[in-house]
Parts: sequence; structure tokens; C-alpha cells
Amino acid sequence: MHLTTLDFVVIVAYLGGLTLIGLHFSKQQTSREEYLLGSRNVHWLLAAGSVLATLLSTITFLALPGETIRYGIAFSLGLIALPLVVPVVNYILLPVLMSLRITSMYEYLERRFDVRARSLAATVFTARTLLWMGLVIYTCSFAVTTMTGWNIYWTIVVLGVVTTFYTSAGGMRTVIWTDNLQLWILGGGAIAIPIYIGVSIGSGPAAWWDAFSAAGHTKIEVFSWDLTIRLTVIGAMMSQFFWNACTNGSDQVAVQRFLSTPSLAAARRSMWSYMGMNFALNFLLVFCGLALFAFYHHRSGLAPAAFQAEIALKADRVMPEFIVQELPAGISGLVLAALLAAAMSSLSSGINSISGVVGTDFIERHNWVGESGMLRASKIVSVVAGAAGVLVALGVTYASQRTDWNLVELTQRVNHLTVGPIAVLFFSGILFRRAGFGAAGAGFLTGLLVSLFVAFGKELFGLPQSVSFTWLVPFSFSAGFAAAGLASLIVRR
Repeated sequence: MHLTTLDFVVIVAYLGGLTLIGLHFSKQQTSREEYLLGSRNVHWLLAAGSVLATLLSTITFLALPGETIRYGIAFSLGLIALPLVVPVVNYILLPVLMSLRITSMYEYLERRFDVRARSLAATVFTARTLLWMGLVIYTCSFAVTTMTGWNIYWTIVVLGVVTTFYTSAGGMRTVIWTDNLQLWILGGGAIAIPIYIGVSIGSGPAAWWDAFSAAGHTKIEVFSWDLTIRLTVIGAMMSQFFWNACTNGSDQVAVQRFLSTPSLAAARRSMWSYMGMNFALNFLLVFCGLALFAFYHHRSGLAPAAFQAEIALKADRVMPEFIVQELPAGISGLVLAALLAAAMSSLSSGINSISGVVGTDFIERHNWVGESGMLRASKIVSVVAGAAGVLVALGVTYASQRTDWNLVELTQRVNHLTVGPIAVLFFSGILFRRAGFGAAGAGFLTGLLVSLFVAFGKELFGLPQSVSFTWLVPFSFSAGFAAAGLASLIVRR
């Protein structure tokens, strides 16, 4: 496998362009609100693109085609539930958060409960986001080293340094514009691969589907009471619904984009746009998985079942290997830039969000620096967060060699542990008028215990088989929310 000089020119030009964007917007960073929220006048469509580029990182770009190649379409059918998320976020959460003119959404928890709730959520968010950033950097570096043979540790360092530089220099406007640029590159890569495959093997989606079906990949189980079964359609739908509702309503990385829009109406339009683009891009990535399966099956000459047993062993590596081995010079570099784009958009958003949370919920609240020093403090936090993300990525690289989970399962079990529990704090605060911090805290702890049980039932609790990862967020949120509601009837506010 190799990349040509033209591929390297494309990659270097891309990285250089991001750096120039950061330097351009660095001249506008005259206040902390501009640095973290773009002065609250970001167009709703740009905010939607930034949310999508952030949440659909390299993990999704590689994991969804790999999941499709290895296990079929069951996981992707969860996308059916996406439209149901919008009313929950638009009419329960956003009206409250947009009315407060806050920078960190965890400020709401202090106003609703007390400072303990705010500190708890901000601390958990910061730790989880650093872990997520590490997973994103690792996944991208894994793909790049598969394609190029580069040292994975040096790849992690370079990726982290470049992203940290342009993010800390240019603030939210840099993040918003680079996210949208990266989203277009990401979508272009997802479109280019199936087109190239169709031209190369002289067949289309109908023939690809026949081979895919013959391998058993279109067989799905709608529901089962055996919760250890890896995937059912209902489980995938519940996973998508609860994860999106919890993330878009209680995660600073996503909500900070909504807070940067000028009004509640704009934030609601942004949410609808995000969901529409989310569905379209996920569909394209599943289609990539179908096309890649057909391409290598056509080349192998094996029966579909025999080929499936062979390709399942390297499903997560199929896309990066195809990019380098099969795509023309220049196009390989562009699609590799798409992988870098997906990672860097998520990483830059994570850095900027951590800067907002640490600056607002700790530095500003404790008055560690004066108002005049807050902008500088936010930039310093951005640099520290980027460096910490690189260190986490190095640790994830070491740990990933000791599990047989694919990328989808790895990220779901490790990164989604606190998604439901944090969301419990917000939903219980908004929907349970009697709830105080005691009730909300009981819900958080209940949700966290359920998360650990679902994610690591086999490893920590001695179960013969862990519960399917698709139930992690639905079970943790539901159990925590029920516990908060019950406790609100017992514990005085």
C-alpha cells in the first residue's frame, strides 16, 4: 500500500488550509463570548452542519461501513427513530436552555438545583469528552496507519497538535467553518467510493444487494427478550433515539452549537436540519459498506457465505485499505483528507466545549482570574485539553489491542457510559418540579450503575454474556429517570 506524491500534496494543502482558517478568525477573538459562542449570531444551517460533523466523527465514518460488512444492516435500521428525537429536544430542552443566555449548559443545573449538580455534571462531561476525543484520534490514526504504514503514535501526536493549534487560535467561528468544510469532504468521500466501485466492477446496487443477501446480511431480528443478543431492530432504534435525545439535550459539545444561534426558532431549525443531514450521511455510509462488500466479493470469486467468513476478520480495515489500494492518485489523498476531516472536526469541537465548560463552571465561578483574563484562560484550557486528548488516544491505542470488540461496540460500551446519567439531571430538573439535588443525584447514580452493568456485565459482574450495547443508554436513562422521579416524591427539595 502506498500514497503518491499527489496524495501527499492534497493532504498537506488540506491541513494548511485549516491552519489558515484558524489564523484568519484569530483576529476576531476580542471577547470570551465571541471565542466560545461566535457572539451568538451563527447561522442555524452552519450550526447544524457543525453538530453533525462533530458527532459523526471518524468513528462513524469507519465503524458504520465496517459494521455493515461484518454484521449486516440491523444496526443501521435504528435510523428510523431519528425523527422522534426532534420534538423532545425542540420542545422540552431547548426552550429552557435558550432562554437563559448561558455559555455552559451546566449553569442551568446550578440555577435549578445547586452548585453540586453543576460541578458534578461539568466534571463528568470533561472526563467523558477527553475519553471521546482520545477514541476519535485513535480511530483516525488507526485508519491512517492502515493506509500508509506510518507509526500510529506519531500520527496521533501530529493530528492532535494541528487541530489544537487552529482551534485554540480561532475559537468557535473556526470550529463552525472548518466543521462544515470537513462535512462536505466527508460526504464527498462517502459518495465517491460507491460510484467508483460501480464503474470498476460493472454492476449496481441491485447486484450488490443480491450478494449481500446471500451472505445472510439482510436477515434481521425485530425483537427478542434475550437482551444479550447483539442486535435487534427495536434495540437499534431505542439506542438511536435515547442517545440522540440525551446527547443533543445535555451534552455541551452539541448544545453549544445551538446556544451559538441567535434565537430559539433558529436553534429549532438547526435541530431539524441536523437530523435530516444525519440520516442522509448515515445512509451513505451504510451504502459504502454494501458497495465495499460487493467489490471484494466480486474479486474473491468465493461463495457469499465463505467470503463473509473471510472478510469479517478485517471489516473495520476494509475501507482504509480500499482507499489506498484501489482509488486513483489524488482521490486517495482526498478521501484520506475526509478521514482526517471527520476526526479533526470532532476533536476541535471537543476542545472548544471543554474550554467553555472549564472556563465557565470552574475558573469563572471560583473567580480564579479576573474578567480581563478569561479569554486568555480559555485559550490556555483549549491547549491543555488538546494535549490531554492526545495522551488519552495513546492510552486507547494500547488498550484496544486487548479486546475483540469492533469499533462500533468499543465506542458504544466505553464512551456512552455517562450519556444517560447526565441527561437524567436535565430531564428530571425540567419535568419533575418537586425534584431537588438529592432526587436528581439518586437518578444519576442509578443510571451510572445500570450503565456499568450493561457495558461490562461480563467483565465486572461475572455474567456469562454482557447485555447488548444497544440497550446501554436506553436502560441507564430510563432507570435513572424513574429513580429520580420516585425520589422526588420521597426526598424534600
